[in-house]
Amino acid sequence: MDFQSTPRSPFSPRLPHPPLPTSTTTNTLGILSSHIFPSLTLHTTLSLAAYSAGRFTNRLDAKDLLWPSAFVGNVWYHGVVWPYMSGRGRGVWEFIREMGYGNKLILGGVTVWGCRLFWKVFWRVKGRERDDGRYERYREVIRRKKGKGDLEKAVEIDEGEVEREMWNKAFLGIFLPEAVVQSFVSLGWCGVGYSRSYGSFNHHDQGSIGDTKWVHGIAVGVFAAGLALEVLADSQLGRSKKKKKGKIVRDGVWSIVRHPNYLGDFLVHLSFPLMALADGVFNPIMFIGPMANYIFLRFIGGDKENEQYQMEKYKKEGAEKYEEYKEWKAEKNSFWPGIREVGNLWTWVVVGIGGLAAAGEFYICNSTYTIVDVN
Repeated sequence: MDFQSTPRSPFSPRLPHPPLPTSTTTNTLGILSSHIFPSLTLHTTLSLAAYSAGRFTNRLDAKDLLWPSAFVGNVWYHGVVWPYMSGRGRGVWEFIREMGYGNKLILGGVTVWGCRLFWKVFWRVKGRERDDGRYERYREVIRRKKGKGDLEKAVEIDEGEVEREMWNKAFLGIFLPEAVVQSFVSLGWCGVGYSRSYGSFNHHDQGSIGDTKWVHGIAVGVFAAGLALEVLADSQLGRSKKKKKGKIVRDGVWSIVRHPNYLGDFLVHLSFPLMALADGVFNPIMFIGPMANYIFLRFIGGDKENEQYQMEKYKKEGAEKYEEYKEWKAEKNSFWPGIREVGNLWTWVVVGIGGLAAAGEFYICNSTYTIVDVN
């Protein structure tokens, strides 16, 4: 077989290497056996640890700290630890240095995103004396069920009894389902660590990647726009809470959609399979990752859960704030920007950040990759 000829796929790196063997993780069964099952084991173990810590401290928001940190652990396990432990005979840092450029982007991207989010959640949890209001609702639901709808009986129910029942149900009802979701979300970076030996590329590879530069640029641009949206949303929310106590934040990136941080999170996760696509180790199943993340954020644990809690909270706080929230809901979309946001300055700020990152990546590819004739 002639390995010097140009690969057929426009997304395969043009290097003098044999094609990926069928036993690697780029086929569907390989991804399931090499990623889903180990990921499920990893995330279940971490969820059990978080559950134990949460039960010990009586803080259900321990799972919020697990969400970003578990993904960082997952990408390092699959990208570095597992290949290193497979006996390739190299040191860890030497292994990382020799890793393909696209793999480094994914490894670094997940790490930066996860560490930033963990730090933000850590200080949010540390600054509260008790559980997040969303999780206090779980206790209220249990109390009402025990009181069988009678508010007077519900108030008289022992607090310890409520806590025991909540924690007895929490692992199977909350922590374990999220571990399953995390296992599927991690499919978005399945290519990490597995392409290096079969045809990945980095700045020192002797090959042409002309057909993949624009894919790398788009991937980096999407990642940068998503991360910028998350950072801006968190910083603007923090400042507004100090200056406008009791007011709903509706300016800045919060004028684009009601949940800009969730939109940013989705864009970040969408960028990882795009990076794998540019690295020549793409499988369509990798898009299950960002889609699983979107479904969870949009319909299960993020958007839906937050909106239910906010509606109840603002209704209790007063008619004025409740009416303001209903007005905001009618005016702005929850997740996807409406067509009129094309005229929103903050939309273009985020798009501009992504565009600058994409242009920078394209420039790096043009200026630092060595393009040679492999024939």
